[in-house]
Amino acid sequence: MGNFGNVGTKTNLTPAASLLQNEASFDRIFCDILFGNSFSIYYNSYFSEDPIFNHVTFSDAVLDSDEYSSSGLQEMLEEVVDRTNKMQIPASLYVERFWKNSRILEGDAIDFGFVVIEQMHVLTKKVLSASPEGNSRIESAVTKDVQLWNKAFVKSFGIPDTWAPELLRRLNQAVADPTTLLIVAREEGVGEASGCTLLRINPPECLGIYCVGTIPERRSHGVARAMMAEAEREAFERNCRILVLQTLASDGVTPMYLKMGFETTFERDVMQFR
Repeated sequence: MGNFGNVGTKTNLTPAASLLQNEASFDRIFCDILFGNSFSIYYNSYFSEDPIFNHVTFSDAVLDSDEYSSSGLQEMLEEVVDRTNKMQIPASLYVERFWKNSRILEGDAIDFGFVVIEQMHVLTKKVLSASPEGNSRIESAVTKDVQLWNKAFVKSFGIPDTWAPELLRRLNQAVADPTTLLIVAREEGVGEASGCTLLRINPPECLGIYCVGTIPERRSHGVARAMMAEAEREAFERNCRILVLQTLASDGVTPMYLKMGFETTFERDVMQFR
């Protein structure tokens, strides 16, 4: 393996460190981790076709090293592709754009056979008050009803039925942790939950908002806004200072969250081996 300096974690280079920590803590809810030399593979074979649940992150020993080595990266990528092939999951890389070596790393990965398949925006908002005014027709609240939340999640995102048992197993473990909160939204006159989201508090000052979904027939009715207001209220009550939210460029929802007061803190590319 090429010389990348000491293997480290992304903790001391950027104000985004706490956001990356929050994201990693969310990933661990649904994924297991395989540690390599200067990289980590987040994976879940039950979701084997998904390049987001299954992805690779690099340590700052690669991303910010003055001793970056293209030949060393090639050896690393060979190991990543070999391991992910054996695990029968996509070989997908997360590369945040703010690191010193991001551009050269992406170029080397493209030469190796990776392509950029998606851009992810990481948005933040300071927690200044309990929440903006909610919608009186929509009740958004924390729930321990994993079945209810999972049903809304599966319907909102078109999740395959084969995922359901593993999702339920993971969620049952997650709700036992007080730093993980499941939110569902209910509308007057609608029998089932109209939407769902998952909140993750880690580190204590940072509340991450994940899996924001609205079932197709209830979109454009203010469901997502109601859940975001509830997330902000939960953050305020738990003394969190910042909200963090991921969006995918292909979903086209980033402008909606910018109108809610979020700002783009950084972007990352999702790359996949073809």
